[in-house]
Amino acid sequence: MVLDGDATNPEGLVRLLFGKGEQAEPRPLIEFFGGISRVTCPVDDPAALTRIGDRDPVPARPISLSQEIAPEYYLEKESLRFLRAGKIESYGHGCDGPIEKVVRDFVVEDDVVSLIDEKAGVEHFGRCIPDRMDIVLGILDCTRESVSIARRISRFGVQMHTANIWFVLNKVESSDMAAQLINLLAELSARDISAVPHIAGLAQAALSGSPLNALPAALHVESVVARLEAIAAGQGRASDGEAHRPR
Repeated sequence: MVLDGDATNPEGLVRLLFGKGEQAEPRPLIEFFGGISRVTCPVDDPAALTRIGDRDPVPARPISLSQEIAPEYYLEKESLRFLRAGKIESYGHGCDGPIEKVVRDFVVEDDVVSLIDEKAGVEHFGRCIPDRMDIVLGILDCTRESVSIARRISRFGVQMHTANIWFVLNKVESSDMAAQLINLLAELSARDISAVPHIAGLAQAALSGSPLNALPAALHVESVVARLEAIAAGQGRASDGEAHRPR
């Protein structure tokens, strides 16, 4: 299951995964839970997400992806099911906190691995959104700002009581640039699981709307996938007697 949790990026994953535009995006999950008027911001109200007409929190009684979620809420391709939490759709919409609560609490009981795309930055850590996630993967561009953000995320990991925070170096133009970034990361370099090179033509492919799997760039993520699978092996967390697949 791939969940688009970025409230500000229409056409992001639906283009990368399916080669389709914004008009093809499935209905947002926040509507399944009653919409922006019912779902509260996790900062103002940290209480867990609930189904409409149900008092039991979703994490305590996870969603049956196969039985509860209608086809209008997802797109499918082979073994992948794509859903989106919601987007900022209009001026004056308000904060994206309710959408982030859907991201935080959308735990499913099906035999799936949940991959969640969050927005860039660290705001979701301030809302405790990663609390229910087993692995956090940060994508670092080759800038000092990215190193500073990585250090902050690492500190948040200590507060979250998790060591499963990892990083991928992105848009690396040379071995010298990779070495410089790793040097800046210092002790965090042990958290680096891969380096993805700068790929000429990728921006043009993005402009034309090509899906990622149709591009040679897809080959560069295979090492990332292999490392994450190794990390996730046996990683399901137990909570209140229930084991969940990695998120």
